[in-house]
Amino acid sequence: MKKILPFFFVLLLAAPHVQADGPRFMFGMKAAPNISWHRPETRGFERNGATIGFSYGLIADFLFAESYAISSGMHILHTGGKLKYRYRRDGLDTDKSRDYSLRYLEFPLTIKLRTEEVGYVTYYGQFGLGLGFNTKAEADERIPQPDGSVVSRTGVDISNEIRFMRGAMIIGAGLEYSLGGRTSLIGGLVFNNGFSNVLKMDNPYDPNASSPSSMLNYLEITFGVMF
Repeated sequence: MKKILPFFFVLLLAAPHVQADGPRFMFGMKAAPNISWHRPETRGFERNGATIGFSYGLIADFLFAESYAISSGMHILHTGGKLKYRYRRDGLDTDKSRDYSLRYLEFPLTIKLRTEEVGYVTYYGQFGLGLGFNTKAEADERIPQPDGSVVSRTGVDISNEIRFMRGAMIIGAGLEYSLGGRTSLIGGLVFNNGFSNVLKMDNPYDPNASSPSSMLNYLEITFGVMF
């Protein structure tokens, strides 16, 4: 995955030199609402619901054959998820709930398999990897107290508790509707399956226990236009 960024920029540099009768290089723009959730792997941590987010950005497709393309881009991703975990501090032993609000600069790199155009529609499937860089991390949290009350805080800065990089596996499918020439509308469904731990914190219940681990997944509906 360390080669994603250099490869992306190589494609950008190569774009002006692509011949009309050879491989095609196409740009596009996308907007995609998503639903995201945590997948905790540490005892005492549990998923506590999902959150709604969105992403937007550029798509870059390098069509090296009629039915095959390398697809990349650059996206601003707003995502999150909800966790509940055991919490102990200053004599307080309880469950803390957190709603995460995370923002990433994301660079996907996938292989896109395309059908022949049927009418005005071309169907595609894609599979590959994604690498994201965290640019903002906040959370709303709720901590029950012994007297039955709940201490709530919103917009808590948790940048020091979220890892800078996030890796993911990407799988998706969709369609392109030709508007004539090289312009087409796109719509698709993408599952982004995180495989790296997004948490960077000590165990909040037992400092001597292993550090908590949680993956972050999201499912998005993609809308866009290609040129």
